[in-house]
Amino acid sequence: MIERIKTNIIRSYYSKAEGFPRYLKEANKIGMDVNDWIEQKLGWPEALPILKKVAFPYYRDDSIVCELGVGTGRWARHILTKLANGYLYLVDHSPWIVNFLREYFQSNSKVSVYLNDGHSLPFPNDSWIDFVFSDGTFIELNLSFFYLYAQEFFRVLKPSGYCVFDYIDITTPEGWKFFKTQSKQACNRFTYHTPEAVDKVFSGAGLKIIKRHQIGKSMYLVVRKPPLY
Repeated sequence: MIERIKTNIIRSYYSKAEGFPRYLKEANKIGMDVNDWIEQKLGWPEALPILKKVAFPYYRDDSIVCELGVGTGRWARHILTKLANGYLYLVDHSPWIVNFLREYFQSNSKVSVYLNDGHSLPFPNDSWIDFVFSDGTFIELNLSFFYLYAQEFFRVLKPSGYCVFDYIDITTPEGWKFFKTQSKQACNRFTYHTPEAVDKVFSGAGLKIIKRHQIGKSMYLVVRKPPLY
């Protein structure tokens, strides 16, 4: 009985971490930073050029920034380079990832890491965040999660604050190609949406659609909480 409980606890701890524990193990074998390993060995798109295009224009060096669905910090480490006088809050639903991030960024006084429930932000205060960023999270979520997070983004963002996230737009050539090539091997992983549906969800939450950036399979949507006046 005790061994079964221990096994269930371990499974629960790793269950939401996806492949990141394995990536860390492989990176450690050859003495690489896990985020460099992910980009160089797995061939994932480099985070920095994408951030320069879709994120850096929307926050300042003194902004309060929140990243949702952080993984091993591949995006966060670059977001921090533009926060000389700001602060970064990292939120993930995986206990393994939260513990990893706390160790990974332990020497940085501008970072705090939080565990969430997978559909809301773990912050009680309203209207205090300048910028929310999420990459690689909404591409796996159905529209109900879009709706719940849209409400949360509107709640925590300051007036005139921005949010940027990516999803897979099935109406684009890139999205359609990814859908056709990945459906067999990843049918239970990725989700596909139309811009009309996504816009309706976020506009209905009170956020204004500002801009779109198509990069690879991902459509990065920029939304803004309207100013007070």
